[in-house]
Amino acid sequence: MPSTTECPHCGAQLEVRYVVLAGRRTFCGWKPCGCPGAVAERDERSRLEARAKEAAAKRRRAYERAGIKPRFMTAASPMAEGIAAKVEQGRGAYICGPVGTGKTHLASAVARLLVDGGTSVRVTDMLGVLAAIKGTYGGDGTEDGVLSRLSRVGCLVLDDLGKESPTDWTLGQVFRVVNDRYENMRPVVVTTQYGKSDLIRRLAKNGDEETAVAIVSRLSEMCDKYELQGKDRRLSNGKR
Repeated sequence: MPSTTECPHCGAQLEVRYVVLAGRRTFCGWKPCGCPGAVAERDERSRLEARAKEAAAKRRRAYERAGIKPRFMTAASPMAEGIAAKVEQGRGAYICGPVGTGKTHLASAVARLLVDGGTSVRVTDMLGVLAAIKGTYGGDGTEDGVLSRLSRVGCLVLDDLGKESPTDWTLGQVFRVVNDRYENMRPVVVTTQYGKSDLIRRLAKNGDEETAVAIVSRLSEMCDKYELQGKDRRLSNGKR
């Protein structure tokens, strides 16, 4: 077995490296050998590190384009792989549970896996969709253009469904988004703090109950339900 004080490539004795701390020389390792083998090994290590760094930056850019927020760029969950596999087969997910139980984290973990697998993904919420639609009024773009972009993606992640103000106009836009995914058989991942019956009541609070029922009916057919439980992890500072 080669000595750690000798170059594994040429067998030369390695020079000691010192650093001066508080006036005293302290051993801090061995100087790298300058033989061709050692130089080639360091160069290869540098190339691999640069390649890994470039790949990580490329993944981050892909996550940003998908709409994954910085807080969830590294989101991971034991449940995510199974959900992502079903989404790739065309099955959506209805992720519900109280505030702070990790719904957005789970949906983002699913989105990351889908992006890594080559599926086009858009992560947004209805508040963002509604703001984008309103931004077209008297400005650039069209309402249909906003909805068309959501229609084309392989998987649409709608975060915090039910947070939007329950008006007739809002309800109509939610229906358009969900119905488009339904009719074109494209999966949607929804997170919401409401169970299905409660979501109907929430959406129909100031609007048309029939439309609210139609929305939840479509989601029920398109999606498997995943219910998260527990205390608000943000209020408990991550402690369960």
